[in-house]
Amino acid sequence: MYIPPHITGQNYAEYQDVKKTLDEKGIEIGGYIRISTKKDSQKTSIENQKKLLEQWAEVNGYKLVRIYIDVKSGEYTYLRNDIQQMFEDAKAGRIKGVVSKEIARTSRDVMDIISIKRTLSDYGAFFISIKENYDSRTDDDEFLLILHGGLAQKERKTTSSRVKVTQLMKAKEGKTNVPLPAFGYMLSNDRQHLAINPKTAPIYRQIIEKFLSGWGQLKIAKWLNKQGIPTRRGGQWSTNAIRTILSNPVYLGITIYNASTLIRDSKGRQRRVIRPREEWIIRENTHEPLISEDEFNTIQLIMKQRKEKYAHEWSCDRKYLGSSILRCATCGGKIYGFKLKQKSKKKGNKSDYKYMYRCIGVNGKCTGKNKYWDMEIIDNNILSFITLIFSDKEKLLNFIKRNMDLITDDLNNLIEERRDLKIRIGRINEAIKKQQLAYEQDIITIEEYKDRMRELREDKQVLGQKLDDLNFRLEKIDAIDDKINRVFDQVNTYIENIHNLPQEEKYSLVSHFSEIYIDQTGNITDVKFRM
Repeated sequence: MYIPPHITGQNYAEYQDVKKTLDEKGIEIGGYIRISTKKDSQKTSIENQKKLLEQWAEVNGYKLVRIYIDVKSGEYTYLRNDIQQMFEDAKAGRIKGVVSKEIARTSRDVMDIISIKRTLSDYGAFFISIKENYDSRTDDDEFLLILHGGLAQKERKTTSSRVKVTQLMKAKEGKTNVPLPAFGYMLSNDRQHLAINPKTAPIYRQIIEKFLSGWGQLKIAKWLNKQGIPTRRGGQWSTNAIRTILSNPVYLGITIYNASTLIRDSKGRQRRVIRPREEWIIRENTHEPLISEDEFNTIQLIMKQRKEKYAHEWSCDRKYLGSSILRCATCGGKIYGFKLKQKSKKKGNKSDYKYMYRCIGVNGKCTGKNKYWDMEIIDNNILSFITLIFSDKEKLLNFIKRNMDLITDDLNNLIEERRDLKIRIGRINEAIKKQQLAYEQDIITIEEYKDRMRELREDKQVLGQKLDDLNFRLEKIDAIDDKINRVFDQVNTYIENIHNLPQEEKYSLVSHFSEIYIDQTGNITDVKFRM
């Protein structure tokens, strides 16, 4: 048997022509069913589709080994569990094909439908749709599949439009479209309006009153959790949940609809976006309010003032310079910034707070009491260290070498090793050409040629991997060396006046470090650079 050189020694997969199964009997296949909701009418549809698939398989001589069922919309196949299991079974050879009642039952999006068919084809499996009499084994150019998929997608758009129109009409009439009402409300008996929930409405009022009395969102959330009061979904309270309740205009008796929508991104994933304001539907007095307009406006003002206060504090000159990068030299844990309320102001001190760093020893390795450092002292130590380390390029390089595995003193040996690998790979390429020539001239047999080519290709693959790893290391070294020079030149222009720089420029200098370790006295013991 003659084998061309470009096939010999390669690990190509063998092509499986699914058309060969057209006349075979007893082939193991899977059935796929998708319904949109868990309504009783849809559950009946599942049983009807099961019977249809079983009868079809029996009549046409297929062995139906499993039926895959997903309760999902007609979009986004990546969100369905059973269809993913179906792909795995096809890949493992447990099923040789898939049958569905109709193409719309697999998906209502053209790209998803094509992706399903191609995924099955990659695993050597076929796809059949009973209603359209479609069989992927006879549709090489996918023309019929695209036509059927386009019709399914059009039907989804039409159905979606009908549902949207119905929802818009309900919204304009002041009726609700939400299946799960906001905390404090429940659905009316006809499920068309919001009604006050006698169990949760009083709790909502307690949240409002506590916030207006000065409680923060975290304190309220902790209090609710301690009382064993669940959220509307039965979970634990958080600051985000409290913020949502405090800022939701639904408690004013207002219904807002059509404010957002879901779209598909370039990867086929769903993403929620906000609609233009002029498309929003806003209806007042659609249900009984739980809060007055004055209370609601007061809460929004308090939340805004608190947000501005914290934002101002974070952006002021007292922001912690070592934030997120300081580490404890004893336990290796993170060091956090905090502020203490001063009982009395010192003369010349304009702040009501004293700013500190602390290590809480979360991993248990810290001995003694929690360690505290004055923020100003530590920040000055950081700036002095930067002045010291960046004043001499040799010192800077030594520090970086100490904590970077990529930097090596034996750079010449790495370059020499790379040159040697290239020479050896070149020799293997020459040997491959000689083996091909020897085979073509009948100097060696096909068995000798195959064995020798396999050995040469394996050797080349091993050497190629080594060369790739070496190139990666050397490229990293070159990139780090370039960055060291750039950072050194940048920082060196600042170090003479580093303590008087604007705070933002100080942050920029400190950002070159990923970790800075300090001991109990506040001295810097080690650093790690961000490369």
